[in-house]
Amino acid sequence: MSGAAAAELLLSLLLVPLIPALVDIIPSIRARRGHVFPIPQDHRSLEDFTVLVPIYGNVKYLENVDYLRPYGSRVTLVTTCSETAEFNEALDAIAGENAFSVFRTVVARHAAAGKRQTAGTIRDQIIRDATEFVSTGYVVCIDADTVTDRPLGELVGALEANNLDLASVKLVPSNTNRLLGRLQAHEYHMVMRLRRVLPFVCSGACQVARSEALREVMRRHSLFFQGNDVELGLLGDALGYRVGFLTFVVPTTVPDRLRPWLRQRIAWAGGEFRLFIVNPQLVIRHPFYAFYGGVVVILLVPLRWINMEKPGLGLASMFVLYWLVVLAVNWRQRDWSLLVYPFYGLFISLVLVPIGLLSYFQMAIPERNWGRIRRGHLHRRRPRPRSRQEVGGATPKETQRPGWAPAFD
Repeated sequence: MSGAAAAELLLSLLLVPLIPALVDIIPSIRARRGHVFPIPQDHRSLEDFTVLVPIYGNVKYLENVDYLRPYGSRVTLVTTCSETAEFNEALDAIAGENAFSVFRTVVARHAAAGKRQTAGTIRDQIIRDATEFVSTGYVVCIDADTVTDRPLGELVGALEANNLDLASVKLVPSNTNRLLGRLQAHEYHMVMRLRRVLPFVCSGACQVARSEALREVMRRHSLFFQGNDVELGLLGDALGYRVGFLTFVVPTTVPDRLRPWLRQRIAWAGGEFRLFIVNPQLVIRHPFYAFYGGVVVILLVPLRWINMEKPGLGLASMFVLYWLVVLAVNWRQRDWSLLVYPFYGLFISLVLVPIGLLSYFQMAIPERNWGRIRRGHLHRRRPRPRSRQEVGGATPKETQRPGWAPAFD
Protein backbone atom coordinates (compact mmCIF):
# COMPACT_ATOMS: atom_id res chain seq x y z
CA MET A 1 0.00 0.00 0.00
CA SER A 2 1.38 3.40 -0.99
CA GLY A 3 1.78 6.25 1.44
CA ALA A 4 -1.14 8.10 -0.15
CA ALA A 5 -3.40 5.05 0.15
CA ALA A 6 -2.38 4.56 3.78
CA ALA A 7 -3.14 8.20 4.52
CA GLU A 8 -6.51 7.85 2.82
CA LEU A 9 -7.35 4.79 4.92
CA LEU A 10 -6.31 6.55 8.14
CA LEU A 11 -8.48 9.51 7.22
CA SER A 12 -11.41 7.22 6.47
CA LEU A 13 -11.20 5.64 9.89
CA LEU A 14 -12.43 8.94 11.32
CA LEU A 15 -15.63 8.66 9.33
CA VAL A 16 -17.66 6.76 11.94
CA PRO A 17 -17.24 6.29 15.70
CA LEU A 18 -14.90 3.29 15.50
CA ILE A 19 -13.04 3.74 18.77
CA PRO A 20 -15.92 2.68 21.08
CA ALA A 21 -16.08 -0.63 19.23
CA LEU A 22 -12.32 -1.10 19.36
CA VAL A 23 -12.23 -0.33 23.07
CA ASP A 24 -14.65 -3.16 23.63
CA ILE A 25 -12.18 -5.79 22.37
CA ILE A 26 -9.37 -4.61 24.66
CA PRO A 27 -8.51 -7.51 27.00
CA SER A 28 -10.79 -7.41 30.01
CA ILE A 29 -7.82 -7.01 32.34
CA ARG A 30 -8.70 -3.31 32.45
CA ALA A 31 -12.11 -4.21 33.82
CA ARG A 32 -10.61 -6.30 36.60
CA ARG A 33 -9.00 -3.22 38.08
CA GLY A 34 -12.23 -2.08 39.64
CA HIS A 35 -14.14 -0.33 36.83
CA VAL A 36 -16.85 -2.96 36.29
CA PHE A 37 -18.62 -4.55 39.22
CA PRO A 38 -20.64 -7.73 38.76
CA ILE A 39 -23.57 -8.47 41.01
CA PRO A 40 -22.27 -10.86 43.72
CA GLN A 41 -24.30 -14.06 43.89
CA ASP A 42 -24.32 -14.10 47.68
CA HIS A 43 -24.67 -10.39 48.43
CA ARG A 44 -27.40 -9.26 50.76
CA SER A 45 -30.39 -7.21 49.77
CA LEU A 46 -30.50 -3.82 51.49
CA GLU A 47 -33.81 -2.13 52.23
CA ASP A 48 -32.46 1.16 53.64
CA PHE A 49 -33.18 3.16 50.50
CA THR A 50 -35.50 5.78 49.05
CA VAL A 51 -36.74 5.64 45.46
CA LEU A 52 -36.98 9.08 43.81
CA VAL A 53 -39.19 9.24 40.71
CA PRO A 54 -39.28 12.59 38.85
CA ILE A 55 -42.68 13.31 37.29
CA TYR A 56 -44.05 16.59 35.96
CA GLY A 57 -46.08 17.97 33.07
CA ASN A 58 -48.57 15.11 32.76
CA VAL A 59 -49.36 12.18 35.04
CA LYS A 60 -49.58 9.88 32.02
CA TYR A 61 -45.77 9.84 31.92
CA LEU A 62 -45.80 7.91 35.21
CA GLU A 63 -45.85 4.48 33.55
CA ASN A 64 -44.25 2.31 36.24
CA VAL A 65 -46.79 2.57 39.07
CA ASP A 66 -47.41 -1.18 39.16
CA TYR A 67 -43.67 -1.81 39.35
CA LEU A 68 -43.21 0.72 42.17
CA ARG A 69 -46.20 -0.46 44.23
CA PRO A 70 -44.34 -3.13 46.29
CA TYR A 71 -41.87 -0.49 47.51
CA GLY A 72 -44.72 1.52 49.05
CA SER A 73 -43.55 4.16 51.50
CA ARG A 74 -39.99 4.01 50.19
CA VAL A 75 -41.16 5.66 46.94
CA THR A 76 -41.26 9.44 46.61
CA LEU A 77 -42.81 11.04 43.55
CA VAL A 78 -40.84 14.22 42.92
CA THR A 79 -42.55 17.11 41.16
CA THR A 80 -42.90 20.90 41.09
CA CYS A 81 -45.16 23.36 42.87
CA SER A 82 -46.36 24.82 39.58
CA GLU A 83 -48.26 21.86 38.15
CA THR A 84 -51.96 22.10 37.31
CA ALA A 85 -54.69 21.30 39.79
CA GLU A 86 -55.67 18.29 37.68
CA PHE A 87 -52.11 16.99 37.74
CA ASN A 88 -51.81 17.41 41.52
CA GLU A 89 -55.13 15.72 42.15
CA ALA A 90 -54.21 12.74 39.96
CA LEU A 91 -50.72 12.44 41.44
CA ASP A 92 -51.99 12.59 45.02
CA ALA A 93 -54.57 9.92 44.19
CA ILE A 94 -51.89 7.59 42.81
CA ALA A 95 -49.67 8.25 45.82
CA GLY A 96 -52.49 7.64 48.27
CA GLU A 97 -53.49 4.36 46.64
CA ASN A 98 -49.92 3.03 46.79
CA ALA A 99 -48.59 4.53 50.06
CA PHE A 100 -46.13 6.70 48.12
CA SER A 101 -44.91 10.12 49.29
CA VAL A 102 -44.98 13.27 47.17
CA PHE A 103 -42.25 15.90 47.22
CA ARG A 104 -42.99 19.28 45.65
CA THR A 105 -40.49 22.07 45.19
CA VAL A 106 -40.38 25.47 43.51
CA VAL A 107 -38.58 25.64 40.19
CA ALA A 108 -37.91 28.57 37.90
CA ARG A 109 -39.74 27.94 34.64
CA HIS A 110 -38.48 29.79 31.61
CA ALA A 111 -39.78 30.10 28.08
CA ALA A 112 -39.41 26.43 27.21
CA ALA A 113 -40.93 25.07 30.38
CA GLY A 114 -44.54 24.72 29.35
CA LYS A 115 -44.39 21.02 28.48
CA ARG A 116 -42.54 17.83 29.22
CA GLN A 117 -39.05 18.65 28.06
CA THR A 118 -36.16 16.90 26.40
CA ALA A 119 -34.14 19.93 27.48
CA GLY A 120 -34.48 21.88 30.67
CA THR A 121 -33.44 22.08 34.27
CA ILE A 122 -36.60 20.77 35.91
CA ARG A 123 -35.72 17.09 36.27
CA ASP A 124 -32.37 17.62 37.96
CA GLN A 125 -33.52 20.59 40.01
CA ILE A 126 -36.33 18.65 41.66
CA ILE A 127 -34.07 15.64 42.23
CA ARG A 128 -31.43 17.94 43.75
CA ASP A 129 -33.95 19.45 46.14
CA ALA A 130 -35.43 16.09 47.10
CA THR A 131 -32.07 14.53 47.95
CA GLU A 132 -31.55 17.16 50.65
CA PHE A 133 -34.35 15.56 52.65
CA VAL A 134 -33.68 11.87 52.11
CA SER A 135 -33.07 10.24 55.49
CA THR A 136 -32.17 6.73 54.32
CA GLY A 137 -28.60 5.65 53.71
CA TYR A 138 -29.12 4.99 50.00
CA VAL A 139 -31.15 6.46 47.18
CA VAL A 140 -32.27 5.12 43.81
CA CYS A 141 -33.24 7.60 41.09
CA ILE A 142 -35.40 5.96 38.45
CA ASP A 143 -37.31 7.45 35.54
CA ALA A 144 -41.09 7.33 35.50
CA ASP A 145 -41.11 4.88 32.58
CA THR A 146 -38.36 2.52 33.81
CA VAL A 147 -38.63 -0.85 35.53
CA THR A 148 -36.07 -3.47 36.61
CA ASP A 149 -36.19 -7.25 36.39
CA ARG A 150 -34.60 -7.70 39.82
CA PRO A 151 -35.55 -6.05 43.14
CA LEU A 152 -34.02 -2.66 43.87
CA GLY A 153 -32.82 -4.00 47.21
CA GLU A 154 -30.39 -6.21 45.27
CA LEU A 155 -29.13 -3.18 43.36
CA VAL A 156 -28.51 -1.27 46.60
CA GLY A 157 -26.89 -4.36 48.12
CA ALA A 158 -24.56 -4.64 45.11
CA LEU A 159 -23.51 -1.00 45.57
CA GLU A 160 -22.67 -1.69 49.21
CA ALA A 161 -20.98 -5.03 48.48
CA ASN A 162 -18.67 -3.40 45.94
CA ASN A 163 -17.89 -0.44 48.25
CA LEU A 164 -19.18 2.11 45.73
CA ASP A 165 -20.67 5.54 46.36
CA LEU A 166 -22.40 6.07 43.01
CA ALA A 167 -23.16 3.68 40.18
CA SER A 168 -25.11 3.39 36.96
CA VAL A 169 -26.60 0.22 35.53
CA LYS A 170 -26.62 -1.77 32.32
CA LEU A 171 -29.40 -0.52 30.06
CA VAL A 172 -30.72 -3.04 27.55
CA PRO A 173 -33.28 -2.05 24.86
CA SER A 174 -36.38 -4.17 25.24
CA ASN A 175 -38.22 -3.30 22.03
CA THR A 176 -36.22 -4.82 19.19
CA ASN A 177 -38.93 -5.77 16.71
CA ARG A 178 -38.13 -2.88 14.36
CA LEU A 179 -34.85 -2.11 12.63
CA LEU A 180 -34.14 1.00 14.72
CA GLY A 181 -34.68 -0.98 17.90
CA ARG A 182 -32.28 -3.71 16.77
CA LEU A 183 -29.62 -1.19 15.78
CA GLN A 184 -29.87 0.51 19.15
CA ALA A 185 -29.63 -2.84 20.92
CA HIS A 186 -26.21 -3.36 19.32
CA GLU A 187 -25.26 0.24 19.99
CA TYR A 188 -26.22 -0.01 23.66
CA HIS A 189 -24.29 -3.26 23.98
CA MET A 190 -21.09 -1.52 22.87
CA VAL A 191 -21.73 1.65 24.83
CA MET A 192 -22.48 -0.22 28.05
CA ARG A 193 -19.30 -2.26 27.74
CA LEU A 194 -17.38 0.95 27.14
CA ARG A 195 -17.95 1.55 30.86
CA ARG A 196 -15.13 -0.94 31.40
CA VAL A 197 -12.64 1.84 30.75
CA LEU A 198 -14.88 4.88 31.33
CA PRO A 199 -16.89 4.05 34.48
CA PHE A 200 -17.65 7.71 35.17
CA VAL A 201 -19.81 7.88 32.03
CA CYS A 202 -23.03 7.19 33.91
CA SER A 203 -26.11 5.87 32.18
CA GLY A 204 -29.50 7.53 32.44
CA ALA A 205 -32.86 6.02 33.48
CA CYS A 206 -31.59 4.54 36.76
CA GLN A 207 -28.77 5.35 39.19
CA VAL A 208 -28.04 4.20 42.72
CA ALA A 209 -25.95 6.07 45.27
CA ARG A 210 -25.19 6.65 48.90
CA SER A 211 -27.44 9.52 49.88
CA GLU A 212 -24.54 11.58 51.18
CA ALA A 213 -22.66 11.25 47.91
CA LEU A 214 -25.64 12.10 45.72
CA ARG A 215 -26.40 15.19 47.81
CA GLU A 216 -22.85 16.49 47.42
CA VAL A 217 -22.83 15.83 43.68
CA MET A 218 -26.23 17.42 42.99
CA ARG A 219 -25.27 20.56 44.89
CA ARG A 220 -22.61 21.12 42.22
CA HIS A 221 -24.59 19.96 39.20
CA SER A 222 -25.15 22.46 36.37
CA LEU A 223 -28.77 21.19 36.04
CA PHE A 224 -28.42 21.05 32.25
CA PHE A 225 -30.57 18.10 31.23
CA GLN A 226 -28.76 16.66 28.21
CA GLY A 227 -25.55 15.05 29.44
CA ASN A 228 -26.81 15.26 33.03
CA ASP A 229 -26.11 11.59 33.72
CA VAL A 230 -22.50 11.83 32.51
CA GLU A 231 -22.04 15.02 34.52
CA LEU A 232 -23.24 13.11 37.58
CA GLY A 233 -20.40 10.62 37.19
CA LEU A 234 -17.81 13.25 36.33
CA LEU A 235 -18.61 15.28 39.44
CA GLY A 236 -18.72 12.20 41.64
CA ASP A 237 -15.29 11.12 40.43
CA ALA A 238 -13.90 14.64 40.88
CA LEU A 239 -15.16 14.76 44.46
CA GLY A 240 -13.32 11.57 45.30
CA TYR A 241 -16.30 9.25 45.45
CA ARG A 242 -16.05 5.75 44.05
CA VAL A 243 -18.06 5.74 40.81
CA GLY A 244 -18.68 2.42 39.12
CA PHE A 245 -20.79 0.49 36.66
CA LEU A 246 -22.90 -2.35 38.02
CA THR A 247 -23.89 -5.21 35.72
CA PHE A 248 -27.47 -4.86 36.92
CA VAL A 249 -29.63 -5.23 33.81
CA VAL A 250 -32.41 -2.65 33.39
CA PRO A 251 -34.68 -3.03 30.35
CA THR A 252 -35.41 0.25 28.62
CA THR A 253 -37.72 1.25 25.80
CA VAL A 254 -35.94 3.05 22.97
CA PRO A 255 -37.58 5.08 20.21
CA ASP A 256 -37.97 2.66 17.30
CA ARG A 257 -39.69 5.03 14.87
CA LEU A 258 -37.79 7.63 12.87
CA ARG A 259 -39.24 10.89 14.19
CA PRO A 260 -38.98 10.11 17.92
CA TRP A 261 -35.52 8.65 17.38
CA LEU A 262 -34.38 11.77 15.50
CA ARG A 263 -35.81 14.03 18.20
CA GLN A 264 -33.95 12.10 20.89
CA ARG A 265 -30.65 11.95 19.01
CA ILE A 266 -30.68 15.63 18.10
CA ALA A 267 -31.12 16.44 21.80
CA TRP A 268 -28.31 14.01 22.67
CA ALA A 269 -26.07 15.68 20.09
CA GLY A 270 -26.67 19.00 21.83
CA GLY A 271 -25.71 17.39 25.12
CA GLU A 272 -22.48 16.04 23.63
CA PHE A 273 -21.63 19.49 22.28
CA ARG A 274 -22.26 20.88 25.76
CA LEU A 275 -19.98 18.36 27.45
CA PHE A 276 -17.06 18.33 25.03
CA ILE A 277 -16.98 21.84 23.55
CA VAL A 278 -18.54 24.05 26.25
CA ASN A 279 -16.56 22.27 28.98
CA PRO A 280 -12.99 21.91 27.67
CA GLN A 281 -11.72 21.60 31.24
CA LEU A 282 -12.70 17.93 31.03
CA VAL A 283 -9.44 17.43 29.12
CA ILE A 284 -7.55 17.95 32.36
CA ARG A 285 -9.19 15.01 34.12
CA HIS A 286 -10.13 12.68 31.25
CA PRO A 287 -7.95 13.43 28.22
CA PHE A 288 -8.90 10.36 26.14
CA TYR A 289 -12.63 10.85 26.68
CA ALA A 290 -12.49 14.59 25.97
CA PHE A 291 -10.19 14.24 22.97
CA TYR A 292 -12.24 11.55 21.29
CA GLY A 293 -15.60 13.19 21.98
CA GLY A 294 -14.50 16.78 21.34
CA VAL A 295 -11.93 16.46 18.58
CA VAL A 296 -12.53 13.18 16.73
CA VAL A 297 -16.33 13.10 16.92
CA ILE A 298 -17.24 16.80 16.76
CA LEU A 299 -14.42 19.00 15.46
CA LEU A 300 -13.39 16.63 12.67
CA VAL A 301 -16.87 16.59 11.09
CA PRO A 302 -15.72 18.83 8.17
CA LEU A 303 -12.83 16.45 7.52
CA ARG A 304 -15.22 13.52 7.32
CA TRP A 305 -17.43 15.35 4.85
CA ILE A 306 -14.40 16.16 2.69
CA ASN A 307 -13.40 12.52 2.79
CA MET A 308 -16.86 11.51 1.58
CA GLU A 309 -16.40 13.53 -1.62
CA LYS A 310 -13.71 11.11 -2.87
CA PRO A 311 -14.90 7.57 -2.21
CA GLY A 312 -12.25 4.98 -2.89
CA LEU A 313 -10.24 2.14 -1.41
CA GLY A 314 -9.78 3.90 1.91
CA LEU A 315 -13.51 4.45 2.37
CA ALA A 316 -14.35 0.89 1.38
CA SER A 317 -11.65 -0.51 3.67
CA MET A 318 -13.00 1.54 6.56
CA PHE A 319 -16.49 0.14 6.11
CA VAL A 320 -15.21 -3.43 5.97
CA LEU A 321 -13.02 -2.95 9.05
CA TYR A 322 -15.77 -1.23 11.00
CA TRP A 323 -18.29 -3.93 10.09
CA LEU A 324 -15.90 -6.69 11.15
CA VAL A 325 -15.25 -5.02 14.52
CA VAL A 326 -18.96 -4.48 15.17
CA LEU A 327 -19.69 -8.07 14.16
CA ALA A 328 -16.99 -9.40 16.48
CA VAL A 329 -18.23 -7.34 19.42
CA ASN A 330 -21.86 -8.31 18.87
CA TRP A 331 -21.23 -11.91 17.78
CA ARG A 332 -23.45 -13.45 20.45
CA GLN A 333 -26.26 -11.02 19.62
CA ARG A 334 -25.67 -11.08 15.85
CA ASP A 335 -28.57 -10.65 13.47
CA TRP A 336 -29.17 -9.24 10.01
CA SER A 337 -29.30 -5.62 11.24
CA LEU A 338 -25.51 -5.67 11.67
CA LEU A 339 -25.24 -5.51 7.88
CA VAL A 340 -26.52 -1.94 7.93
CA TYR A 341 -24.99 -0.84 11.22
CA PRO A 342 -22.04 1.01 9.56
CA PHE A 343 -24.55 3.18 7.68
CA TYR A 344 -26.35 3.86 10.97
CA GLY A 345 -23.08 5.07 12.49
CA LEU A 346 -22.32 7.05 9.33
CA PHE A 347 -25.61 8.95 9.54
CA ILE A 348 -25.07 9.82 13.20
CA SER A 349 -21.49 10.93 12.55
CA LEU A 350 -22.13 13.03 9.45
CA VAL A 351 -25.62 14.41 10.01
CA LEU A 352 -26.64 14.38 13.67
CA VAL A 353 -23.33 15.39 15.25
CA PRO A 354 -23.16 18.73 13.36
CA ILE A 355 -26.75 19.51 14.36
CA GLY A 356 -25.59 19.34 17.98
CA LEU A 357 -24.37 22.95 17.80
CA LEU A 358 -27.85 24.26 16.96
CA SER A 359 -29.51 21.85 19.35
CA TYR A 360 -27.33 23.05 22.23
CA PHE A 361 -28.27 26.70 21.75
CA GLN A 362 -31.95 25.80 21.36
CA MET A 363 -31.79 24.19 24.79
CA ALA A 364 -29.47 26.64 26.54
CA ILE A 365 -30.95 29.99 25.52
CA PRO A 366 -34.59 29.50 26.65
CA GLU A 367 -33.45 27.93 29.92
CA ARG A 368 -30.71 30.54 30.48
CA ASN A 369 -28.42 27.68 31.40
CA TRP A 370 -25.22 27.11 29.41
CA GLY A 371 -24.39 23.84 31.10
CA ARG A 372 -20.96 24.90 32.29
CA ILE A 373 -19.39 22.57 34.81
CA ARG A 374 -17.48 24.87 37.12
CA ARG A 375 -13.76 24.29 37.04
CA GLY A 376 -13.59 24.19 40.82
CA HIS A 377 -16.07 21.32 40.88
CA LEU A 378 -13.70 19.17 38.83
CA HIS A 379 -10.94 19.32 41.42
CA ARG A 380 -10.84 16.60 44.03
CA ARG A 381 -12.32 17.90 47.26
CA ARG A 382 -11.93 14.86 49.46
CA PRO A 383 -9.92 11.62 49.53
CA ARG A 384 -11.46 8.48 48.17
CA PRO A 385 -12.95 6.39 50.99
CA ARG A 386 -10.75 3.42 51.79
CA SER A 387 -13.35 1.19 53.39
CA ARG A 388 -17.08 0.90 53.79
CA GLN A 389 -16.83 2.04 57.39
CA GLU A 390 -15.26 5.32 56.28
CA VAL A 391 -18.08 6.05 53.86
CA GLY A 392 -20.97 6.04 56.31
CA GLY A 393 -24.60 6.68 55.53
CA ALA A 394 -26.74 9.75 55.32
CA THR A 395 -27.59 11.72 58.43
CA PRO A 396 -31.36 11.88 58.88
CA LYS A 397 -32.87 15.32 58.58
CA GLU A 398 -35.10 16.56 61.38
CA THR A 399 -36.76 19.22 59.30
CA GLN A 400 -38.55 18.81 56.02
CA ARG A 401 -39.06 21.22 53.17
CA PRO A 402 -42.54 22.74 52.83
CA GLY A 403 -44.23 20.67 50.18
CA TRP A 404 -42.81 17.33 51.33
CA ALA A 405 -45.66 15.26 52.67
CA PRO A 406 -46.67 11.62 52.80
CA ALA A 407 -49.72 11.10 50.64
CA PHE A 408 -51.11 8.59 53.10
CA ASP A 409 -52.03 8.49 56.78
